[in-house]
Amino acid sequence: METKPGKEKPLKYVMLAGIYNEPRSGYELTKWLQVVGQHCWSVEHSSVYPALRELEKEGLISSERLPGTRGPERSIYSVTDSGREKLTVWVANASPRPAIKDEQILRVLCFDLLPRETALRQIAEVRAHHQSQLEFFLARQAALTEKQLGPLLVTRRGVLAEQAYVAWCDEVSEIIARRPA
Repeated sequence: METKPGKEKPLKYVMLAGIYNEPRSGYELTKWLQVVGQHCWSVEHSSVYPALRELEKEGLISSERLPGTRGPERSIYSVTDSGREKLTVWVANASPRPAIKDEQILRVLCFDLLPRETALRQIAEVRAHHQSQLEFFLARQAALTEKQLGPLLVTRRGVLAEQAYVAWCDEVSEIIARRPA
C-alpha cells in the first residue's frame, strides 16, 4: 500500500525539491539547503547521503559520476520521471500547519526572571542575528528573477519572516526598557 504524500518523511520531498531545481551533488544539496531552505527546513548534513541513497533505491532520483571541480569524481543527482511525478503530487497537496520551534521565544516567556539589562542585551543579540539574515535574504532577492520563481518566492518569505522578527525584537526591547531595573 502506497503512503500518502503527507505521511512520508518530509526529508524525501526536501531532497527532491533541491534536486528538481538543479541536478546537484550531495555536498551542493547541503549547501543549497543552507542558503535557500535555512528559514523553512533544517537538515543535518549526516542525513543527506542516506536520504539520497534511499531516493535512488526507490527510483525517484538517478546519479551520474562526473569529474569534480577540485578533486575526485562526484555523484550528481537528477530527479527521474517517477520522482518528478511524486514531487508534483506532493506539491499539489496542502501542507499541515507548520510546527514552530523557536527556543528564543521560550526564553522570552521567562524574561521576567532576568534583570532588565540582561534581557535587553539578549534581545539585542537576537535582533542583530535576524538583521543579518534579513540583509542576506534582501541581497539574494535582488539577484533573483521571476524566471527563478520558486527560489524567489521562498526568499521573499525569508525576507518577510526576518522583517517580522526584527520588528518583534524592537517591540520586546521597548517594553523591557520601560520596566523598572
